[in-house]
Amino acid sequence: MKSIKKIRIFMIAFFLIILLPACGEKPQKPAPKPEDTLPEMPKVIEEIEKDILKIMTLADKIPYFERVIIQKEKIEEKSKIEKIQMAEIGEELGQESESKPKASSPQEQPKPMTIEDSILTEILNKEKTSPEDKKEDKPPKDIAETWKSINTTTRGLHDKWNVLEPLLIKQTVSPEILTEFEDNMDKLTNLAISKNYFGAITTANKLTSFLPKFMAFYKKDIPPTIFVLKYHLRDVVLNAAVENYPQAQESLNQIKEQSQNIKTDLIEKKAKSTAEKFDASLANLQKSLEKKDINLIKINAAITMKNIILMKDDLLGSI
Repeated sequence: MKSIKKIRIFMIAFFLIILLPACGEKPQKPAPKPEDTLPEMPKVIEEIEKDILKIMTLADKIPYFERVIIQKEKIEEKSKIEKIQMAEIGEELGQESESKPKASSPQEQPKPMTIEDSILTEILNKEKTSPEDKKEDKPPKDIAETWKSINTTTRGLHDKWNVLEPLLIKQTVSPEILTEFEDNMDKLTNLAISKNYFGAITTANKLTSFLPKFMAFYKKDIPPTIFVLKYHLRDVVLNAAVENYPQAQESLNQIKEQSQNIKTDLIEKKAKSTAEKFDASLANLQKSLEKKDINLIKINAAITMKNIILMKDDLLGSI
């Protein structure tokens, strides 16, 4: 009996020695999949970004479009009054006035767009990649046309999300990220319906911050960090526009931090000059932020965006 007890004690001690270290170990997270094993990135992600940029571009021009529409109405009203006055003078003078040639005066035009008429237009212009993007620059006859285009594009986002969401679920993207994107998309829809142009711009920009998170689950030619930088750069200007300079500085700090790996890649790919241009533009943006000069911030942010696009092109060209 004693020998059996000894055997039992020995076996229990043996299993404890094996099991205890294993119980103390933390569960290991699954290692990220190698890039070459990931599926190709769905084109719908690029389409969603293009639609979001279109929404921001149109919404950002709302104040300018409204100004032009009002000015045109005033010019047309003034022209009608002048024609009536000229007709009355002609009737008084009779045939004598008809024999004299009428001097033609140049048609008065609304004042052109200035840097003060918008918030993000200077930056968004640097992101435009095709001639079709220029169509949004022409003021409509009625501001309702612009809001109709914004709402149509916003509804289209829901259709594209219906295509992308199942693909992201299949790639095990966090449900929290999916829900947050969807919540912001719904918020954007309501802001567009209620014609809240600034809310639409800021919420649309927030949507772009999710795209690099989606891209991480696919093969990609461009590092997702490029899209992170673009989001934070727009956020700098949007916060500065409402004088939220601490948050603007926080976004600028994120750009400085997130851009380090990109700059290292550029130097390795013999594109050091691009990294240097980016650093110089970032330094100037920092100075303008410290001065709290919104117009200088817009100018230097646009130059920084130009350099981000240049970084993207250099990285694409090296593939």
